[in-house]
Amino acid sequence: MKKLLLLTLSVVFVSAVNAQVIFSGESPASIQGAYDMEYATPGGGWGVPDLLDPANAVLDTLVQYFDGSPADSLGCMVATNSGDLQDQIAILYRGDCQFGTKALNAQNAGAIACVIINNEPGAPVGMAPGNDGANVTIPLVMISDVGGETLLNEMQNGPVEVFIGNKTGFYPNDVGTNAGAVLRPEYAVTPALIAQDDTEYEVDLGAWVYNYGFQNQTNVNISAIIEYNGTEIYNDTATAVDIVASDSSYFTLPTFSQPTYSTGKYELTYTVGSDSSDAYSFDNTYTTTFHISDSLLTYASLTDSSGLPSTSGGFRPGGTAPTYSSCMAFRDENASRIAPEGITFSAIKGADANFPSMEGEALLVIAYEWNDQFTDLNDQNFGFTALEEITFAEYTYPSDLSGQPVTGYFDDAFALEDNQRYLFCVQTFNEDIFIGFDPEMDYTQNVNNYAQPICPVEADGSYTALGFGADRVSGVTVNVVDVAFVNLEEEALNIDMNAYPSPVRSTLNVDFSGHEVENIQLVSLAGRKVAEQSIHKGVEQTKVDVTNFDNGVYIVNVKLVNGLTKTMRVVVSH
Repeated sequence: MKKLLLLTLSVVFVSAVNAQVIFSGESPASIQGAYDMEYATPGGGWGVPDLLDPANAVLDTLVQYFDGSPADSLGCMVATNSGDLQDQIAILYRGDCQFGTKALNAQNAGAIACVIINNEPGAPVGMAPGNDGANVTIPLVMISDVGGETLLNEMQNGPVEVFIGNKTGFYPNDVGTNAGAVLRPEYAVTPALIAQDDTEYEVDLGAWVYNYGFQNQTNVNISAIIEYNGTEIYNDTATAVDIVASDSSYFTLPTFSQPTYSTGKYELTYTVGSDSSDAYSFDNTYTTTFHISDSLLTYASLTDSSGLPSTSGGFRPGGTAPTYSSCMAFRDENASRIAPEGITFSAIKGADANFPSMEGEALLVIAYEWNDQFTDLNDQNFGFTALEEITFAEYTYPSDLSGQPVTGYFDDAFALEDNQRYLFCVQTFNEDIFIGFDPEMDYTQNVNNYAQPICPVEADGSYTALGFGADRVSGVTVNVVDVAFVNLEEEALNIDMNAYPSPVRSTLNVDFSGHEVENIQLVSLAGRKVAEQSIHKGVEQTKVDVTNFDNGVYIVNVKLVNGLTKTMRVVVSH
């Protein structure tokens, strides 16, 4: 079971990928459509009905809950308009008291369902039952602040009717797909160094299409379009089939590949069609993005504004296990071209944490070789028994950067090996720290097709292969560089040169040991260049007068004609 941070996190459990629980505006026409929502599920302290069961769906009129308090519509006190709420759907705001208390008050006032509007900007969040959740027996959902404003404004003009529940069998003609039913690229962001042409990178395309309606559908199909910078580079449609009511069909499309790939954002759109006019067209189209990047590797999507991984709130395992790692798995046949130099992540403190902010909190970023020998998740040899730590680094928050992407850098970037499995993790030892996840990306169909691990989770040394589920992707992002840079750095470290004596009083000797040198610089620790010489071809040694230098430590940078730089440190002491 998950423990979740309620202020910024959303959790939805579904028993099957085709069970689609929705919050839909039905009338008037101005509010029709699908609304972003989260809903309470039975168990875990809630007594609510299971909305996956279509029998528990509700269709009725919204009525705003009033309780006479200063905020008036929070639902924390007994309703002052119980008569209006009888057999209607109560709508109220988040804030001041527990979600379970709000829902129970609405239920006691006669409401058949309860809708909570988020009182903070952004998406709706998960809801904990609190003290009263076990006694709530009506459906409970949360919608965004924007969605709530739309509905409340229209309610000033007359009745507003909404549908809450599993829409299977509700509409006559209704085909669609969803985020967990479509194939997408293996990673949301792939380094360009391992995606150079169609022999190295391609995207399998396909999707499940469901007939949610109670009428049989003919000539159902799905198309896929991929655009790069607004230019269409792929467009194909699967062969049409008939789908009877409450059934589904899986469609495959030709693989997407390109002779070469430019870095940047690619947009993939799946569109479902049929012979009928769809009564609920809001799930006929699904759009996602993927990137080819110079420096990032992740399952999480990137934000358009910052180009950094998209994360929301945070997850951690249930219970009080202090050691918790959020990880991402990686393996590629061309992995030796890239070198990880750090890990980008986000984290937040729990609502009940006894520390004021993230400032001063330390988390580890760790890279492992994953040496368990298995083919996929179904292999009996699958496990986490042969993890070998490659390197780690500590990231300490310099200020309260709660929820913001930060990067912990390893001491040195390191080369990877082709076809070797790796695990990149962010680890905390504080049970009140939640590590960020991307709630938008859903790899359910990818896992169904390929059965490969994506984002494992560790708690006190015990790993869960699929973490919190394929629909809750870790925000862990690996920062990579061209392995050639690492090789050059290693080669530079191995250059045999000598700067002596150290300490030096007046004349510093620099012996090039037979290397062809272009120039030499001396730089203070403050970064100020204090001396520079150009070196002629064939010169094997030079001297630098340091008589007028201040006492202290200086860096000797020797630039070779092959582009490498040898760095040495000397002490000047008069």
